[in-house]
Amino acid sequence: MNALESSLLTPDTLLVFGAGGHGRVVADAAVSSGSWGRVIASDQNRAVCCGRLLPGVELVQMEAVSSSDFALHVAIGSNLSREREATLKGLDRLVSIRHSAAVVSRASQISAGCFLAANSVIAPGVVLGIGVIVNHGAVADHDVQTGAFCHIAPNATLGGAVRIGNRVMIGAAAVVLPSVCITDDVVVGAGAVVTTDIIQPGTYAGIPARRIS
Repeated sequence: MNALESSLLTPDTLLVFGAGGHGRVVADAAVSSGSWGRVIASDQNRAVCCGRLLPGVELVQMEAVSSSDFALHVAIGSNLSREREATLKGLDRLVSIRHSAAVVSRASQISAGCFLAANSVIAPGVVLGIGVIVNHGAVADHDVQTGAFCHIAPNATLGGAVRIGNRVMIGAAAVVLPSVCITDDVVVGAGAVVTTDIIQPGTYAGIPARRIS
């Protein structure tokens, strides 16, 4: 894309920042939704910014995007990296993307920059902070509240009224029992079951979950 082409960007254009596996998933959902007339992608790794992320999704260098008149979604799986890039590029321009097969209650609140993958379930009363990923088949039951830049991995379940802080990672198929609270910067390992509040940052694993690092 040259400067002339980038000047044609409009609010109907979506830029997906992140050209890894998660970026492909996000771009695929964005294209399938039909919400944007054009979907393009970029990455902090200049070497990958050529060709296509997916059919119909061109990869471009960020400096080639001279216009600021487009929607932005930061598609990076790492919570810290996603937060950093979203902050650098402007939280006020982030948009959320939901797959058409996501089940999302109208009585939920989805903040800017969230991604809701296929077969994810967002129940009534759920409040998701900025930049949260709810991955394939993951469930946020009624009245769950999350901080910013969390990642709920595939097939994980947050029971009713769970509270989690910022930059929390809930691993694949992990379960957090109802009304449990988890502080900031916690990693819950795949398949773990969290039965009590977690008040210290760290990595937790097992059934019931215990701190391992």
